[in-house]
Order: sequence, then C-alpha cells, then structure tokens
Amino acid sequence: MIGIIGAMDIEVAALRARMENPTVETVSGMDFIRGRLAGREVVLVRSGVGKVFASICAQTLILKYAVKAIINSGVGGTLTEGLHIGDVAVSSACVQHDMDTTPVGDPYGLISGINVIELPADAAMTAAFDRVCTEAGVNHRVGVIATGDQFVHTQERRDWIRKQFGAVAVEMEAASIAQVCYVNNIPFVSIRVISDEASGNVKIDYMSFVQKAAATSSEITMRWLAA
Repeated sequence: MIGIIGAMDIEVAALRARMENPTVETVSGMDFIRGRLAGREVVLVRSGVGKVFASICAQTLILKYAVKAIINSGVGGTLTEGLHIGDVAVSSACVQHDMDTTPVGDPYGLISGINVIELPADAAMTAAFDRVCTEAGVNHRVGVIATGDQFVHTQERRDWIRKQFGAVAVEMEAASIAQVCYVNNIPFVSIRVISDEASGNVKIDYMSFVQKAAATSSEITMRWLAA
C-alpha cells in the first residue's frame, strides 16, 4: 500500500478521478481514499495546507493504513534559475526553513530530538521519479525542497532560503511529512511542479498556473506508479 498526499483538492482531484474502486473513510477531518491506481493499491488524501495538517495526515497513513511508502505530490515555488513554471522539483532531501533555534547555538533548520537538518528522501524513489521525468521529457531538478508555514513571496526570503539550504524549491508540507517518515522508517519522496516564482509576482503566477501544475504532478505520479 502506497500513501499519496496532496495539500489541496486541486492536487488530488486528477488522481482521484482515475482511481479504481475507491472507498472513502474520514479521519481527523480528512478523506482517506483507498483504491487502485495503475494497478497498485494506494491511499490518496488531501491533507490541508501547512505542516501540522501534513504531519497528522502522514502519521495516520502509517498507523491506520500501514502504508509502505509515502509520496507527497503537489505544487511549489522555484528557488533556482533552472526551474520555471511547469518544471518539476524531485526531492533528494527536505528541510524546514522556518525551524530556528539559533539563539541557543543551533544552526538554522536543525530539528531538535533527531538532530538533523536535511531529512533524506528515499534514494530509490527519487531515482525512479528522476527517470520518469527524463523519459517524459519534463525539465526537472533533483535537490533539496524547503518547507515552512509561510507562502514565500519576496525576493529577500527566496534568496535566503536558497543560500542557507541550497534548496531548489519551496512549499508548505513536504519536510513535515518527511520528518514523520524519518522517525517511522518509511520511504518518502516529494515531487513539486513549479506553479510560481516565489517572488513579488506570486499571486499572478499562482492563480494562473496552479491548476496546470497540479495536473502535471498527478501525471508524473501516475507514470511512476505504472513503471
């Protein structure tokens, strides 16, 4: 069983429409949809936006549905000149850019208790998505995806995250899911289709391109499932 998490309805709608024999169970206000995609057993769920919702969702997938791996599929903002709207970021690792205990001597992003900054994605899953994107002719980068409970929309914050963590994309859920998977020893990967430039034009970019970006994310996930 594979868990697939998207933050918003638009990020899971295309996959739900293609699911065979879906059944729905509501847990903690989230609809967990079991069925088959590309011949594989999956549980698909819209978590809601932000790290807390995403964490609740991931832990439920692990404890209640006993998933063996989790994919976080959705949209994000670019942090690199190599990725533009419609391109894809595949996680090699995730970081929480808003985790800050530097006043007590820690580096930015350090997660107390497990004492790591980068939460690694599963190498085999990352390689598989890298291959799927290449075969589909999709411009993409494998790299660090940065997560925080904020919609990054200024050049100053964008530049700081990129410089501090070497991240290629920014969004609001992936690293929290990665942390849950890390402590439960569950393979994880995040793919993010670029929907905005994480800059001052974010509102225009996001509203214009998020639907198309979400459709691309779903298609890549289907290709991975079918591989």
